[in-house]
Amino acid sequence: DMTFFTDQYYSNGVEGRIYLPALKKSPLNYILLPSGRGSRDYYSLSITHRIYTPVDIYEKWISHNDHPYAAYLLFGAHKESYFPARRMKLSSGLQIGIIGPASGGETFQNTLHEYISIADQVQGWDMQVKNDVCIQYSARLEKGLVMTSWFETHAHLGASLGVPHMQANTGLSIRAGYLKDYYKGMSIDLSPGLLAWVFCEGSLLIVNYNAVLQGGIVNQDHVFTLDHINNTIWHLRFGGAISWRSFSLEIGQEVNSPQFETAQWHRWAYVGLTAGF
Repeated sequence: DMTFFTDQYYSNGVEGRIYLPALKKSPLNYILLPSGRGSRDYYSLSITHRIYTPVDIYEKWISHNDHPYAAYLLFGAHKESYFPARRMKLSSGLQIGIIGPASGGETFQNTLHEYISIADQVQGWDMQVKNDVCIQYSARLEKGLVMTSWFETHAHLGASLGVPHMQANTGLSIRAGYLKDYYKGMSIDLSPGLLAWVFCEGSLLIVNYNAVLQGGIVNQDHVFTLDHINNTIWHLRFGGAISWRSFSLEIGQEVNSPQFETAQWHRWAYVGLTAGF
């Protein structure tokens, strides 16, 4: 995490998405959730890379009460449907990829550390979660509860099924500022002028399986993984965003409660940039 200068637990992540009207005709949409009438639909393709490390990354061996080394690379197809009349948003996606050395976590992290003066090479990647296939289907429903011109409250319910994550989540979120109605569509698709807001989202996660802690399902030949994880996780996300014409910028922070018995609370910062052409 470049903000807090740590490589603890969730160490690094990059996600890119491209939205194209032509994707409406993709055969992959048959496995995504149908939207029905009155919706404004957006289709996208994604690439996601995530890296996870223990607390002490400069020791070659991992303590048996620490987070395993793990990384995964996923390619996905997604659909987001906004329902202005019902104040609802329905999202679904299918991601396919790999977890393990073939995802390039070790190469990416150590190459990045070469260009950071205060960072050394990470020693323990030989003990990372081994190569395995990832297939994951995700869905999320959001519903507006309180909607005004400057303040919104939403409830959400979602789930992920497969590898690397099998979990359900529910929670509440708020937005406050100079807004456009969230359920009319993506902000860069609607706003000719300036929008700015702050947000906060709290979620409860019920976790059945986490491959970055427990390893993949097919390949069980791991040097080190965890047998037991916490099945209940609290997650908090907050920050601010600004949107102007076809561009938007979001800066925020995320916080997780401990994911296994000896784990610590963990936080990281992120930046999201969206541009329309």
